[in-house]
Order: sequence, then C-alpha cells, then structure tokens
Amino acid sequence: MERARELIKPYLTKAGVIGIYVLGSSTRPFRDQLSDYDIEVIVEDETYSSLPDEEKHVFVIDDGPPRRVDHEFYLRPMSEFLALTTSYQDLFHYPYQHAVVLHDPEYRLGAVIEHLAQLSPDVRRVRMRVHYLEFLFALGRARKTSERSNGLNLDLLYGSALAALIKLLFLVMKSWPATTHWSQEELVILGIDKSLLEQIKTAFAAPTREKLLELLDAVKVFLSDHGETFQNDSNALMHWAFITTEGKRAFTDWGAR
Repeated sequence: MERARELIKPYLTKAGVIGIYVLGSSTRPFRDQLSDYDIEVIVEDETYSSLPDEEKHVFVIDDGPPRRVDHEFYLRPMSEFLALTTSYQDLFHYPYQHAVVLHDPEYRLGAVIEHLAQLSPDVRRVRMRVHYLEFLFALGRARKTSERSNGLNLDLLYGSALAALIKLLFLVMKSWPATTHWSQEELVILGIDKSLLEQIKTAFAAPTREKLLELLDAVKVFLSDHGETFQNDSNALMHWAFITTEGKRAFTDWGAR
C-alpha cells in the first residue's frame, strides 16, 4: 500500500475531495505483476460536476513488458457512492469487502464501505436459492439442447450453469461473489475444498451426463455440510421461485434467467 499512498498525494490537497480508497487485486494476497492499483476518489457532487471528463477517469499505462495498466484513478460524486448501497451488482459489493481506505479525514467513507461490504442474511438466503435453481435450470436446458446440437447454445448454457454455481459457492461461504477473473483464488482463500473445484473444472471442461450428475450430487453434499436444507425439497423450492412474492422478486433482483 505504500505505492498507493504515494500515488494519491496529488489528490490530498484538491478541493472537494472527501476520501480515497483502493480496491481490487492490489488489496489481495494473490496480487501479481499484472495487477494494477484501482484507486477511487470520492468528491463532492459540485466538484465532480465542475471537472472536465478527462479528470474523472485517469489511468497510466506501463509499457512493460508486460504492457499493463499501472494504476488508475476513478472519481465518483458522493451521491453516486451512496447510491451503490442499493445496487444488485456484485461489482459494487464484493470489492468493498477488501477495500483499503487511504484518506478519510472526516470519516465519511468508512460507514458506507462497511455497508457495501455487508452481506445480509436475507440476501444470502434468497440468493443461494436463486443461483442453485439457475444451476439446475441451465443443466436441464443443456441436456435437452445437447440432443439437438453441440453448438453455441450449448456452450452458453454450460457457461450459465457454471456462473450460477460459482456464485452459489461464494454465498454459502458468506461472501459476495468475486470478480470473475479472481474467483478461483478467492474460493480457495474462503476454504472451498480444492477437490470440489477440480471436479467442477473437469465436469465443465468436457461435460457428460455422468460427470454433471456426479457434480450435482457433490453440490448437494456441499450444501448439506454447510447446514443448508433448501436443496432437499425441490417442490417447495420451485413453489417458492414461481409462486411466492419473495421468490419472484428474488429472481427479478438477482437472477439471470
């Protein structure tokens, strides 16, 4: 973080700056040579409105090798930052679980970041059901589609099933789903058994009915091992999703179907 603290110095004396924090892989133990510093600067709304567009998003390229973004500054008006707390996008929650505040002289950012990072029990409960069903639905549609063709449609369905399953694993472990390109690393940190991750990788690398059925059984065991029971009553789960107000709203808020 010392490098990040050096990078933000020009912003510390700028008028209208409320606070600064850093997100992304630079805050995580798997940071590597391709990682950049994703720095967000929260400013007063009036300040943001007065800035030229080229100052609202500044990024610096390191020509390398390897060529990469070395760091970037993304400015947000305070009203937009506060509005993130109602977002249904993981992108506006997961990174804040690991955000590092670099500058917050009036302590206006801390409570907001804590709120963004918090995964409420109710959100976790409904999302586990949503993504479990998405996983099942995608596998079911893939089975039928495979009888017609092995083209793009089938690849998309397997991709949807995998994405839903990964979200489910994060939620079971009481975490917001991570950015896609760091999902495996974060799941390992959360304590997901590497044998399960390997089984998932193998099943989707060359999907067969047998592999996917074995994976489904493994997922049910995983859920049971973590104290979940919703997966044991498929009729109740379908009724919740298609009939109840809560279930229909959950799919509207969090589903991809």
